[in-house]
Formats: sequence, structure tokens, C-alpha cells
Amino acid sequence: MEGTELITPTKYGHGREEYARFLGEAKTVASVTGGRLLFGIESTGIYHLPLYDYLTKRNYQVRVFNGLELCGMRKSRIRKTKTDPIDARLIAGYLLMCFDKDKRSPVPFELRNLREFCRIRERLLRKSTRIKNQLTRDLDLVFPGFTGVFSDILGKKCLMLLEQACTPTELMNMPKEVLRKYVPEKKVVELKKISACAIPASNFNKSIVFEIGSLCRQAKCILEEMLRVEKEIDSEYSQIKTPLQSVPCIGPGTGPVILAEIGDIKNFDHPKRIVGFAGIDPVIKESGKSRKECRISKRGSASLRCALYQAAFAGITCNPVLKVYYNKKRSEGKTHRDAVVCCARKLCYIIYSVLSNNRVFYVPSHIIASNAQMNKQD
Repeated sequence: MEGTELITPTKYGHGREEYARFLGEAKTVASVTGGRLLFGIESTGIYHLPLYDYLTKRNYQVRVFNGLELCGMRKSRIRKTKTDPIDARLIAGYLLMCFDKDKRSPVPFELRNLREFCRIRERLLRKSTRIKNQLTRDLDLVFPGFTGVFSDILGKKCLMLLEQACTPTELMNMPKEVLRKYVPEKKVVELKKISACAIPASNFNKSIVFEIGSLCRQAKCILEEMLRVEKEIDSEYSQIKTPLQSVPCIGPGTGPVILAEIGDIKNFDHPKRIVGFAGIDPVIKESGKSRKECRISKRGSASLRCALYQAAFAGITCNPVLKVYYNKKRSEGKTHRDAVVCCARKLCYIIYSVLSNNRVFYVPSHIIASNAQMNKQD
């Protein structure tokens, strides 16, 4: 669908004055044509949010387009040229076609802070994972066998010990009384034995020891920040009254992420929409009589996908509905991982039901009977 271009594409900067100039020119066009103003914006991470807030606070209708939607439209053009004016016309044309078909609202204001805190925690977790991998590599060079003694080398006591002694020689010279402050007696003996047998790579020992100290300090800082973020998440989540908290397997770790990523449940007219939004829908390849369901699509919110998988993994033991569903899928020949993904999809249906109806989760009687029968067999 094509409309009439009333003004040529124009560049505007970010800022109050530029936004006011943009809105003023848009109003002038609307007053001449007698039409209403509709705005279309491409989702560009965080950069479209200031303009979106500016317009919605003034009660204008705004549609935010996923970049993949516009990419599909762009590929339908014969020419490969991509410029800002072309993109502006593309968004305007797409706005004409589908504004009334899909009126998705963004994450409600009361959930924006919660979502951002959850994503901050996720970023901190990724940083700690990178530090852990680098620390493991360095310790395997200068102190082979050390990482096998501890279940988590980013544990508080382990980091404190590494700041005092991170080479076999330093640990051998450390008195047992001092070492017991960081580890129990059994591990003291084990560490002393490993220290005596270890053969470190001595070519760049000094630089690696320096980096180990640096990584330990970074890890302690990140762990402290994660505790602060966790408190903020708990504070935000406790202020929101939601039936999501009644679902077994959705706890204080996954609940805030699921709620914040889904946002307004009215954006989804069917549980399948949540499945697709989380990217746990199967990729289907069909041609003639051949039909294959491959891997999951992994389109949409990666944070939501991860939280759903974690919740489903917990749910196969603590949620009666998911437990029965998991056993059913396993009996059909599904692998453990595939069955958990199926449970994550099932969980989307549960989430949709409790949020859209605003009622607490309950276990149907036939599920209770089925669980009782399974317990007898066990």
C-alpha cells in the first residue's frame, strides 16, 4: 500500500528542541490534510525510547517495528540501496499497511525498571562467567590441579585465598593454621599435596600471577554488585501484585524476568504468541509430503527463553502439571532436553492463563490423580 508523500525525509537530532521541531512540522502536515497523526519507529535497542516516550506522553499513537519486519520489506525491493530516506519511506509504507492490525503496547512503565534490573543482573552474570573462564585458564598454567579442589573458584573463600597465595610455592609456604581460615582440614591436606606435585608453566609466571590478582579483585566487585542488583529486583518485584508468583517452579529468580519480558499480557492473544516471542517455537521445514521440525527458532527475547527453560527444568520435579507432561514426552521418545523445552512451551500456556485471567494457579484433579499413581509406582 502506498500513500502520498507530503514532505521529504528530513533529519532531526535528539533533544527537546529537535523533538518539538519534528512534532511541530508533523502537526502542520496533519492540519493541512485534516488527518490524524500516526507514528512509526524502528526498534533500535534503546535509542528509539526517548522519542517514543516523548510522543506517547503527548497521547500520540506510535507503532514500534521490529527490525526483522522492516528487513523483510526491504528485501522485497529490487534495488539494494539502503539510505535513511529510503528507510523512512519504508516505515511509512509499512505503517499504512499494518498499524490497525497489530497494536502492541510496550513494556508498562512500572515494569521497565524491573526489566532493566534483570538485564543488568544478566550482564553482570556474563561478565563473571568470562572472568571465571579466564581465571581457570590462568590457574591451570601456574597452579595445575587447584581448580579441581573447589566447586566454584569464584566463591568468597577461594578468592580470598587466591589473593594471598596463587602459586604452588606460595601455598606450600603458607602455614596450615592460616590456610584453615579459608578451607576445611580435608582441603588443606589436598591443597598441600597438589602444591608439592604441581609443575607450573614458568615462562610467564609473573604476568599470569598479576592477572590472577586482577581477576580476583574484579570478581569480588562484580559479586558485590550482583547482590545489590538482587536487592533492587526483590524490592521492585515485591511491589507488583501478580498471580505469577503462585505457579510452582517460578521463583524469585525467574519470576521477575518472565513478568518484565512479557510486559502487557494483552499484547498476546494466544499462548502460542508467547512461545514465539520467547523463541522456543520449532523451526518447521515443509515441502510436498516432507515435513520436519528442527531446532527451536531462538527468535525473540533470549532473556525470557532462558528464564522459561530454567523454570521448566525446576518444574519437572516441583510442578505437578509439568511433571506429568515431562514424563509423557519422555515416554514418547523425547530426549531429556527436548522434553524440558516442551515443558517450557507448556509453561507459556500456564503463564498466559494465570496472567490473562488474573487468577492463581491450581492443579487440575486429573493431574493430582496421575501424580498419585506415579508416586505409587515409584
